[in-house]
Amino acid sequence: MVYKILKIVLILQLGAIYVYGQNTVPVDLAKLSKITLSKSPVVKQNILTVSRENGNLQVQKSAFDYRFNTGISLNNNALNLFEADPRNDLVNEQYKLKSSGANIGLQKTFRSSLMANLTVDYGMASDNLPFNNFSENVGAYMEDHNVSSTFSLTQPLLRGRGRTMVTALEETAKLNLESTDSNVQFANSFELYQMSSAYWQYLMSYKNLMIFHENEARVRRVLEITKELVNSDKRPAGDLAQVQADLANQERQTKTAEQTLYRAQLNLGRTIGLSKEDSKLIGDPLDEFPTIAASGYVENIQEAQIIAIAQHNRADIEATKKMEEALKLQLKFTENNIKPQLNLTGYLNYGGMSMGNGFNRAIESFYRKEGSNLGYGLSLNFAFPFSNHLAKGNLIQSKAALKDREIKTLDLQRNIELNVSIALNNLNNSVEVLGKAKEALKLYQEVYNNEQEKFKNGLTILLNLIQFQERLTFAELDYLRAQQQFAEAILNIRYETGTLLMDKSKGASMGKEVFITIPE
Repeated sequence: MVYKILKIVLILQLGAIYVYGQNTVPVDLAKLSKITLSKSPVVKQNILTVSRENGNLQVQKSAFDYRFNTGISLNNNALNLFEADPRNDLVNEQYKLKSSGANIGLQKTFRSSLMANLTVDYGMASDNLPFNNFSENVGAYMEDHNVSSTFSLTQPLLRGRGRTMVTALEETAKLNLESTDSNVQFANSFELYQMSSAYWQYLMSYKNLMIFHENEARVRRVLEITKELVNSDKRPAGDLAQVQADLANQERQTKTAEQTLYRAQLNLGRTIGLSKEDSKLIGDPLDEFPTIAASGYVENIQEAQIIAIAQHNRADIEATKKMEEALKLQLKFTENNIKPQLNLTGYLNYGGMSMGNGFNRAIESFYRKEGSNLGYGLSLNFAFPFSNHLAKGNLIQSKAALKDREIKTLDLQRNIELNVSIALNNLNNSVEVLGKAKEALKLYQEVYNNEQEKFKNGLTILLNLIQFQERLTFAELDYLRAQQQFAEAILNIRYETGTLLMDKSKGASMGKEVFITIPE
């Protein structure tokens, strides 16, 4: 009864001991998960890789953008004529030519591989000669207007023909983006793995310190009992020195445990991306170690079932499959580039001419029948480098990259099966260790209580009591380590099966169930 009261008092005292500052905040796994997914520098870097791949996708999509271009030009030229030039009789000093022009164009490559091009060009020219092109005396600086518009359609017949080839780089970029997104999901799950592992270490250090404080209190109680027995001449005075030495040793262990807890606290802050100051604000851990019953553990878990869960949920498997698809598509693209380039182009041209000064004369050149012209035609263009080293080299690289990815995929599958098997074996062993540690703790508690009563009644020596007290402490520490190992085993099998972070929304908060239950 005295021991239970003393334990309650110690727990209340520890509540004050573990307050590291007035602003410390108790933490749980759900809260730490949210902080990790929003503050971790590694998570932020991972998200940037997705942004870069999204940028690459936009670059590939740009091949199908409408391309608009326009321009304007103004020119003035003055020519000193030769003496023999008959134009000297028509101009006073120099031959002067003024011209201006404007153009506008629109281009579009369609995903069907068809390419369209529309251009409109306008030009105006005038000089100081009084005669026009028809030898009519119209006076100096009479303007000549010219307009030409062309619409063409080009269809590749060999290289670049068909939707599959023309969109190959765009589709490859999409697959790379999906692959990167899946890889980032799995990489972020590793950050959660590290965070939760650091939390279990923090919780163990927290409870370690409690055990050492309780142990220290037990030794102080033994010291009080020993003093009473010495004062009543039931024990020699030399027993006090033994107990005092044991108390000094327990105080040393308590100080070491305090340092371990501080290190675990800052390491937890490190894994979730906090600064030193913010890490010190991490308060008491709220989530306890998982129990076997609450974890959903059952005996004889089928390894094949756990491997199947991993195959279905591992985001890195999905990522490598997407990468394979992208490389296969890229291989088709490079194979297509081996072919010669043969393009068939059909075009329609319309233009017009007009003479005279004024804006209305310039407009007339667009629609006036007199001076207009209409043309159409077909052209066939062929291009092919004789050696074609560029296309052949790209093809060799694409084949090698695809083969390398296939090897990596098989190796990933192999390692997943091995790691799942190890994780499952570790889980089964940790369950047995936890059960044995709990049983040992219960027995050592009974033995210590009995030995304490014997010591009070003078039926045993002090050395025996100290030894059983140390064994009780070791049993408590062993049970605590077994609890941590069981929690780590659950965490490990969650990570290996890809069920630690299944939600792709990177900022979503997570419940603690994912850290303390076995995947189904």
